[in-house]
Amino acid sequence: MNFITPIFFLLTVFLLAVILFYLFRKQYDRQVIPSTLLWQQVMQEWQATKWWKKLQNHLLLYLQLFILLLLIVALTRPFLGMNVLSGEHIVIVLDTSASMTVVEEADETTRFTIAKGEMEELIDQLDQQMLTVILAEEVPTILFSNETDPNVMKSKINEVTPSYQHGNVEKAIDLGIQILSGTSGEIHVYSDLVRKEQVNTNYLQNKLVVHSIGTSKENLSLHTFGVSQHTDGINGLLTVYNESEEEQLARITIECDGQVLTSFQELIGPGKLVQLPISDLPVKPYYKAVLNYEDNYVVDNTLFAFLGENTSPTIHVVGEINSFTARALNYFTTDLIQSDNLSNETDENVIYILEDAPDNEWPNGPALIFSPTDGESIHIKDKENLQDPVQIIEDTLFQYVDMEQVYIQSSKPYVMRELETILASGEMPLISKGYYKGNPIILVGFNISDTDWPLHSSFPIFLYNAINFLTEKQQFLGYVKPSEKLPVSHDSQATNGVIVNETDQEVMNVNLDESFIQAPRIPGLYKLIEETEGSKSERLFTVAIDTEEKYIHTGTSFIVEANEENAINSEEKPNEIWHWLVLVAFVVLLIEWEVYRRGITI
Repeated sequence: MNFITPIFFLLTVFLLAVILFYLFRKQYDRQVIPSTLLWQQVMQEWQATKWWKKLQNHLLLYLQLFILLLLIVALTRPFLGMNVLSGEHIVIVLDTSASMTVVEEADETTRFTIAKGEMEELIDQLDQQMLTVILAEEVPTILFSNETDPNVMKSKINEVTPSYQHGNVEKAIDLGIQILSGTSGEIHVYSDLVRKEQVNTNYLQNKLVVHSIGTSKENLSLHTFGVSQHTDGINGLLTVYNESEEEQLARITIECDGQVLTSFQELIGPGKLVQLPISDLPVKPYYKAVLNYEDNYVVDNTLFAFLGENTSPTIHVVGEINSFTARALNYFTTDLIQSDNLSNETDENVIYILEDAPDNEWPNGPALIFSPTDGESIHIKDKENLQDPVQIIEDTLFQYVDMEQVYIQSSKPYVMRELETILASGEMPLISKGYYKGNPIILVGFNISDTDWPLHSSFPIFLYNAINFLTEKQQFLGYVKPSEKLPVSHDSQATNGVIVNETDQEVMNVNLDESFIQAPRIPGLYKLIEETEGSKSERLFTVAIDTEEKYIHTGTSFIVEANEENAINSEEKPNEIWHWLVLVAFVVLLIEWEVYRRGITI
């Protein structure tokens, strides 16, 4: 035990003063008694007693001396060692990446849970210091700042869950350095892998402590998976990495909707990345590669692949269309089919091009329709010459397309409330787009022969943009990272949108007024479902972790002291116990008062 102000020990002289007061205080009251014969013997015995024995029967004295002694020692400010945390502000950086979900066998829990437990231990060591917690996600976020209530700190930390994103610890540390700029304190990092060379010490003004979490090294993971269609069928390629120090047997199945399409196994050497070819796969909307291997890290044991998400659609031209349009379409696909009538068979990757067709002859699929004729859902008037200049609504169909330079002589006025008009002349709609019976559709009210549009370079660009819009509905949304924002065009007639997981459990609702969706946090296969009156559309996408998160090896703990040029002195706080001494003195005072009230002696 040490003392901050030992000079107050000089006050112990007051202990002697209290004793002297007791020795010389008035001890008798004058009373009239009938005889002093019996008192003389008692007085003689008491006068013969040593002075220190005269104090033995004074319990109140002892209690008062003890109280005074406690207060004197409290004034000296005794302390037991120094506080582990120095400075007035502590910053914690917590890694929330996917690799923090590895289960450590020794603790039978995840690295993330272990890190949160160590953070709570640090909170218990705070000495009225402020605490800020930064979550090391792909874009670091502040969980809370300048908090002083330990209960609030622990409550908010317990609510944190893994983000499964790649943990950008370097940026999180830089953010912590900015928060502590000009302030004394420390930065504590809880992560499974931080290297000393990753820390930028040029602007480090405070002590940096890295707590390495986890020790597991045994892992077998799927790194990449893709499929493609060739003349000999559908083939795939899968890469498997063995991070273990021993040879491992990888048992792999390729599935779709719970059905096993093929299975195989391969021995993978230690530290080896092996490519495994897959052949003769049937046509499926998606393919799921599953690594049947029991390890402590499960999120890297599954991968998804989509067939033909980048393949060009088949363009089906129905009937006669303008020759300039047909010639331009040849630039966008090698699979152009022209027929007089619609086929009864449906294709999932086809776009229909029609001209002068009523709505009862429109196909059940994405369509670009020029100069439509009167029908049940659309009302067409006779062709009229344009009187007013064109009005252009900003839209992706007109990206790099300047319609003001295009001459349009005449068009057919039409009314179709299901569609959104994006080009008009006065009150006359010229081009509209939207969804009809659950399918994307583009309606062009004029005939191309009544314009000079084919003479402009913007005409093939418009067709390209139109094909992209028409295929977006049926294309897979692709691969996204956890919680990533994904641009999406919603059906204008959709009344409800949800995202469901592989087992069709609803994960979240979709705001149809926004031009994007936020991907779920947990890796896996998901569907974006949009409902309209009488129809429903589905688009698949998969949430996958970053390749960096497929390695589970850990680093070591280390401490980096502040740069001497920028260092801010952070005096260590002693663990003072004076307040406990004052508390004990108060309790003894209560006891002393009770002894006095009852007149207890010993």
